[in-house]
Amino acid sequence: MNSANPVVGVILLNWNGKEDTQECIPSILASGYPHISIYVVDNNSKDPQEIKEIKRRFPTVIDLPQTENLGFCEGNNVGIRKALEDGVDYVMLLNNDTTIQPDTIEGLVRNFPVLKDVGAVSPVIIDVPEMRIGFTGAKWIPEQAKFELLAAGSDYEALRKKEPYLSEFANGCCLFTSAEILNKVGLLDPRYFAYFDEADWCKRLEKAGYCSYVVPEVFIYHKGSSSTPSLVGIYLMTRNRLLWMKEQLPFQIRKRSFSYLFKEIFWHIFNIMGLTKRNYTKQFSRALLQGVKDSWRGRFGRWNASTEKIIFKKPK
Repeated sequence: MNSANPVVGVILLNWNGKEDTQECIPSILASGYPHISIYVVDNNSKDPQEIKEIKRRFPTVIDLPQTENLGFCEGNNVGIRKALEDGVDYVMLLNNDTTIQPDTIEGLVRNFPVLKDVGAVSPVIIDVPEMRIGFTGAKWIPEQAKFELLAAGSDYEALRKKEPYLSEFANGCCLFTSAEILNKVGLLDPRYFAYFDEADWCKRLEKAGYCSYVVPEVFIYHKGSSSTPSLVGIYLMTRNRLLWMKEQLPFQIRKRSFSYLFKEIFWHIFNIMGLTKRNYTKQFSRALLQGVKDSWRGRFGRWNASTEKIIFKKPK
């Protein structure tokens, strides 16, 4: 590693999100950190001119157009491989619907090498336009089979005064790690396609003896999951949560989590049958149950045609 001037490779994944990407890139270029390479992976956007226009407007970015939608995991892996090939010292995965602050990258670079057993770090993530804290770290709650945000609802001005602290995972919306760590632990698991992928990667990190941290002195703004249709997100979150629980949780914790999950599954079966108070639509329940079925059948990566018919219906 070039300790005096470490190079940061920033990976942006673009999929039908040219406007967001073109807002994000200037915030990176305006960063006070001088040694940055920006990689834009276009995940086969509907308009093939998107990546060309991005390259025309920002000629210094390294454009990596793809011929199919590889998903979040493999799409980012394309950018990571290229960045490692180019010899970067650090890699930062960054959602294209974010904007960073002038000190974001410098703060992550400065903190990373001094944290004990560090493997990955994230800044605080603030959702816009709500100006609500969206990520401050996470902890798995076995009895509810979900991650709970640490310090949810905190006042950011108070939070930013804290020292970096441990989190169960670093958030894929802005995940900062080193080339050395990536070479040891490997890349994102493409079976996940999207969602729970960073939780899986950070568990692999943990098993290799490293930790994930949040660095609260720096933050980014995030618009939210505008690129993923809602039923697709429900399907992927359900399917991938089961995969993650099966492969990454110790048996006793996994057993507690599956006990809750079985109740949730039966509730959604009854919801489709019209036997519940309609807190969720039947389409929501069908997407969730399809995620359960595909996970149990070992169907991962991009969904098949029969699943697509369910998860691309517009919610009623």
